[in-house]
Amino acid sequence: MADTEADLSVTATWVGHGVPRAAVGDAVTYAVTLTNLGPETAAGTFFVAATPDQFNPVSLTCSDASFCSSSGGELAPGATVTATVVDVVCCFPKGESRSAAAGATVVSTTPDSHLDNNTASVVTKIVGPHGFSFPG
Repeated sequence: MADTEADLSVTATWVGHGVPRAAVGDAVTYAVTLTNLGPETAAGTFFVAATPDQFNPVSLTCSDASFCSSSGGELAPGATVTATVVDVVCCFPKGESRSAAAGATVVSTTPDSHLDNNTASVVTKIVGPHGFSFPG
C-alpha cells in the first residue's frame, strides 16, 4: 500500500480597497484560502500566520476552528477552508523596508507532494513617516 499523500495549496489576498498599503497604527486584513488538491485527505492540518517584523498579530480566524489550532483538522481532496489574518502595522523605523509580506503557511501531518505552494503572502506597502504605534 502506498503512503498517504496530499497536495495542499494556499492563496492569500488583500482585504481592502485598492492596492495593499497601510500606515503605522493601521489594521491590515488578508483572506487566506487552503485547498487540498488531493489525492488523499490531509490530516492534522492547520494555518500558521506569517507576520513580518513591522506588524503585530491581532487575530487568525478560520471558517472551521480546528484549522486554527495546533491539533488541526482533516481536509478532504477538493475541499477548502478559509482564514482571515488581521495584523496592525506597529512600526516603521527609519531605514527599514517600506514593505512587508504577511499571510499564512499551512502545516499538515500528511506528507505533501508539493511544498512550494504551502505558503502565501501579500506584500503591503507601509506609507507615511517612520514611527511606532503602541497599544493604547
